[in-house]
Amino acid sequence: MAFGCRFVLLWGVWLLGVVSAAAQPSPHRSSVDSLQQLLRQTRTDSSRVDLLYLLSDQFWASDTDSAAVYARRSLALARRTGNRRGEGAALNRLGAALRESNLSRALQLFQESLRLAEKINDSGLQAQNLRSIGIIYVYLRERKLGLAYYFQALRLDRRIHDRRREVVELSNIGLAYDLYGEVDSAAYYQDQAYALAQQQGSFTNYILYGLGNVARRRGQVAQARAYYRRSLAESRRRGHLRSLNFSYLGLAALHQQLGQPDSAIYYARLGVQAARQNGFLRGVLNGSLILTHEFAQRGQSDSAFHYQTLLVAMKDTLFGQEKVMRLQNVDYQERLRAQQAAAAQQALKVRYQTYGLLAGVGGLLLVLALLVRHNRQQQRTNAALQASLAELKEAQLMLVQREKMAFLGEMTAGVAHELQNPLGFVKQFAAVSTNLINEISGAQQLARDERLEHDLFEGLKENLREISQHGQRATAIIKGMLEHARTGPAVREPTDLNALFHNNLNLAYEGVRQQFPDFTATLNQALAPDLPPLPVVAADLGRVLLNLCTNALYAVRQRRLTAPAGYVPIVEIGSRRLPNGGAELWVQDNGTGIPAAVRARIFEPFFTTKPTGEGTGLGLSLSHDIVVNGHYGTLRVESEEGAGTRFVLMLPAG
Repeated sequence: MAFGCRFVLLWGVWLLGVVSAAAQPSPHRSSVDSLQQLLRQTRTDSSRVDLLYLLSDQFWASDTDSAAVYARRSLALARRTGNRRGEGAALNRLGAALRESNLSRALQLFQESLRLAEKINDSGLQAQNLRSIGIIYVYLRERKLGLAYYFQALRLDRRIHDRRREVVELSNIGLAYDLYGEVDSAAYYQDQAYALAQQQGSFTNYILYGLGNVARRRGQVAQARAYYRRSLAESRRRGHLRSLNFSYLGLAALHQQLGQPDSAIYYARLGVQAARQNGFLRGVLNGSLILTHEFAQRGQSDSAFHYQTLLVAMKDTLFGQEKVMRLQNVDYQERLRAQQAAAAQQALKVRYQTYGLLAGVGGLLLVLALLVRHNRQQQRTNAALQASLAELKEAQLMLVQREKMAFLGEMTAGVAHELQNPLGFVKQFAAVSTNLINEISGAQQLARDERLEHDLFEGLKENLREISQHGQRATAIIKGMLEHARTGPAVREPTDLNALFHNNLNLAYEGVRQQFPDFTATLNQALAPDLPPLPVVAADLGRVLLNLCTNALYAVRQRRLTAPAGYVPIVEIGSRRLPNGGAELWVQDNGTGIPAAVRARIFEPFFTTKPTGEGTGLGLSLSHDIVVNGHYGTLRVESEEGAGTRFVLMLPAG
């Protein structure tokens, strides 16, 4: 009884901090401060479990890293003290904090929390986990499955008369229908959610965003703008960065629809900023899509490329997880079916044993014969399942590779085609201007200071030549981007490997510098001048070299974080001609090195030593496949832990 009173008191204090938004300038900060003060004062373990997962819930909208820290503390304390209800709530909060960076782990946590909620008969926690699982399947565009989980949660909330949760379920259902382009259904559920929220005094920032989307899709510009601005105001009052991202991007989409690029760019940048502060990767991706398109339309190639790079990075992180999640879901359903079949066989076995006991020795012999038959069937079934799993893994690898390359090609092709025409004009005007100056220099008799005027003409010609050279360089970059986007068979062409290596090292370094502006490294190049051009697929081999250089820069940066003063990050690339006419290329760093146990698996698909969200485990696997299967070469690694790593790539002559 004392525990129940204390929990009600804690929950009341938390709701008071959240609901009194009109009375306090920063309700989110105030609620966090109140909960942290209670946490310092509270000594009972059960109350501390509750306070820790409530703090995780508060931080979820503004700082997912802090949300994960508090959720893990709550989970550890709940398990240590045998608090099953607190354990289930902490599992759910941890899953919510990890949902952006690790969908697979988040789904496992939600399913574990749901099973625990069912065991302790906690309907509210069951509804919360059903909603959380539904959100993941909506992310994956699994319309039927996502909505099924949402409606299960809604039925549970109505059964236990939890109106506040019912508001959330109705709004989520409306947002899902909006995502699938079903505007009338979206409007129906958002209207229900708004009416019920008004009755209950609940927050409406997400609902207002959903109503704004409905109005925008129906062409009701004034209503859409009003809904988005009301959502912005409420999100700011609550300190809710995630819904702030939604509202900013809603306004950006509205201005994009109206053909107002300046306003679209302004609001999309604010949306990306809010998402980055919250760790909301999907929000960063959606904002980058708008910004890439708008800057490309305006011909601002630098800005378009910047946001395209950010978009590819976000998509790479989320894409790898989502596609693997789809396949893991298939695998999960298959394993579930196999477990059900095994359970049915076990039940049949028990039934046969019972019949045998009743029927005597004759019945036992009959049961034995049937069991032998079923055992053989089970062996055949297991063999078929093993073959299916092997095919599934092979299909998984092929699908991830194909989808990832198709996505990169689709994005770069759009920007490349937008930039091709103006670059063509630059080259043409530069050539015409050079011819014109030649005519003037040859035909005109210079007056006054002829030497000075001649020097001016020569300087102008030199400038025009520079314009032409840079235009040709930009055209080469665009050609490379279009090669990345190709869908047909690859064409081998004689390629200057030294130039390709040099360009990809610089590209990798600039990419790392863009992500970590304070990072610097010494880049050494030991490229053999007599290296012959070799017939290779330049786009594919460039992808390999870019990946190896990026990994080397990542390794030296990781070592610099813990190395003593005086450590200088060094990355070296080199090449040499082989006696058989081929070439040897290498990338060497003085980074952290690779342990022997890791080196044995370094080229396996989906194997990575990077933290969650920083790598998909496909880079070296793809690189190995391109070199070995695509170019009939070899790729090996030499490393000493704590001293550095060297990747060596050998290519044949033809």
